Amino acid sequence: MMEISRRVCVVILHFIGLSVARHQQRSGEDALEHTGGRAQRGLCSYGQTTSCCLGWRNFNGICEPVCKKSCGNGKCVRPDKCLCSTGYKGPQCDEDVNECGFLERPCSQRCMNTHGSYRCYCDPGYTLTADGYTCTREAACFTLRCQFGCQMEGGGAVRCLCPPGLHLAADNKTCEDVDECWCDAHVCPARTTCKNTFGSFVCVCQDGFVMGTLKGLVQCRDRDECLTGSHQCSRHAQCVNTDGSYTCQCLEEYSGNGRTCWPRRAPKTKAAMYFNYKLYRRTKFKPPSS
Repeated sequence: MMEISRRVCVVILHFIGLSVARHQQRSGEDALEHTGGRAQRGLCSYGQTTSCCLGWRNFNGICEPVCKKSCGNGKCVRPDKCLCSTGYKGPQCDEDVNECGFLERPCSQRCMNTHGSYRCYCDPGYTLTADGYTCTREAACFTLRCQFGCQMEGGGAVRCLCPPGLHLAADNKTCEDVDECWCDAHVCPARTTCKNTFGSFVCVCQDGFVMGTLKGLVQCRDRDECLTGSHQCSRHAQCVNTDGSYTCQCLEEYSGNGRTCWPRRAPKTKAAMYFNYKLYRRTKFKPPSS
């Protein structure tokens, strides 16, 4: 009997699946008729009504796809599907494409990868042509002895070039690092600290924060010292987590600053105080034994 019931359930589920598939197909056809033959993405027909399909939302009368995780450097083209801009990859378009690592190198000599793109440079004695990729030998460029090649300017002038994150030194030949952390105090987002590197910079989490996923984005989130046990509270105190830090509170029967706690003395009654006083007087004036 149980076997027959199970087979009946399988048949019913099969017919339900076919009905849903046919409904989605009819929805697309009905949507075309509803819009006068013009295809509108994400529009489905449900009986007598027409609205956005599952995974789409109505935005000013137009059905737009919904991506639960933000498409960092791209756009949402289908439900939970991102189309990355040139130079980026990954499910959320948050990974840089290193064009300089391709088998077919995009530059004739030197290539430096940048965020979402790249830039070509030439060896000393060569200049970058107008196409931005090819390097040609120039006598004028060779005499400059540039550290990272040079470029012909309008009117035949020649100047040395530096990669992104570097700038020309006082000699107009060599390149020096640009301290992005000093130039722009807000170069890094909240909860992070800027650390300068040669030619670039990195944003690291401040003390009390760790790198993690927060609201679908990779960013610095609070480190719960109370949960991980990395706090310095007394064993007679309670650890209270705060944003980026924590506090220690001594338990009710203890006193202290939270990191050091000691037992509280119970208040003495008048009778106990009088007894201690009489005991003190008796021992104080007791004559010494001979």
